[in-house]
Amino acid sequence: MYKILTNAILPILASFLVGAIIVLAIGASPADVIAIMQSVVTDRGNISEIIISTIPLVCTGLSIAFAFRTGLFNIGAEGQFIMGGLMSGFVAISMQGSNFYLVLTCSVLAGILAGGLWASIAGYLKARFNISEVVVTIMLNYTALYFVQFFVPKYIRGTNDVVSKLIVDADGKTSYLYNSFIYSIFGNSRLGSDLIFVIVSLIIFYILMEKTVFGYELRSVGFNRNASEFVGMKVNRNVILSMFISGAFAGLGGVLYNMGPVGQVVVSSTFQGYGYMGIAVALIGANTAIGVLLGALLFGFLSVLTPLLTFVGIPKDISNILIGLIVLFVAAKAMFENKFLAKLFAKSKKTKGEK
Repeated sequence: MYKILTNAILPILASFLVGAIIVLAIGASPADVIAIMQSVVTDRGNISEIIISTIPLVCTGLSIAFAFRTGLFNIGAEGQFIMGGLMSGFVAISMQGSNFYLVLTCSVLAGILAGGLWASIAGYLKARFNISEVVVTIMLNYTALYFVQFFVPKYIRGTNDVVSKLIVDADGKTSYLYNSFIYSIFGNSRLGSDLIFVIVSLIIFYILMEKTVFGYELRSVGFNRNASEFVGMKVNRNVILSMFISGAFAGLGGVLYNMGPVGQVVVSSTFQGYGYMGIAVALIGANTAIGVLLGALLFGFLSVLTPLLTFVGIPKDISNILIGLIVLFVAAKAMFENKFLAKLFAKSKKTKGEK
């Protein structure tokens, strides 16, 4: 927890300070901004929208964090997110009319497997040929984007070529993630069992990384492949498994996004950005479960806040500026600490040598 706080609080405060200066520079009223911020965190409807925006970011943040913790850099969460959403939508639409819970189970598993297998391509190439996972996952992002543009109009076309059929139950209106209990709390039909899924995924990430021998092995391989191989660990298998699990988290994000608030697979000519935003979430959260949750909540808050700020003359791009500044300050803080520790270590070594 201490690492999360020190890693995030100072950069966030610094970025908001710069944001406040920008607000003053363009002549907006600080009182109006504060009033809008208060409404965002106190209004039930706004809170539910924050959670809706947070859920896919938690999944992609966990995806990036898992890869980081196991010594890999998964830039492909965006593509895995896309493939997970596509395959879950395809299965749900194809099975429409079958048992509600059977469809839900099969479509969620299909999306998770799609994301995991998509990431495993990079994992296999890394393990077998030592090809950089960064390059491969970037290329796979574009492959996923264009594959959706081909697949949706041909197999699950909706009212036009850029949307699929609705991902709903046989009655034609009930979302597979609709949850009456959650609806009674937040009063927003776009928020449902996806909240439960994301809480479970956070718990799984924490237990897997912190409480299991398997998680220790994965982290060990990431820390030092040669040493891990020397003590008998199956290095190549663990690299592939690390990428599979990382991709599975991102794939789940696509599942919850398409089957939840969106309700269909949408064809886009550009990336939606959830995978790339997950990198920032993981960095802010120090690659921990609670940190990823807090980082995703921050970005969810900003995504709801910025459209409202336009009513007082503040451009919506202020959100992207703040996010960029947060990442910049987090990176600068890490660089400063590493440089300081390196100097301290060198000084200590020199002192011991003189003795």
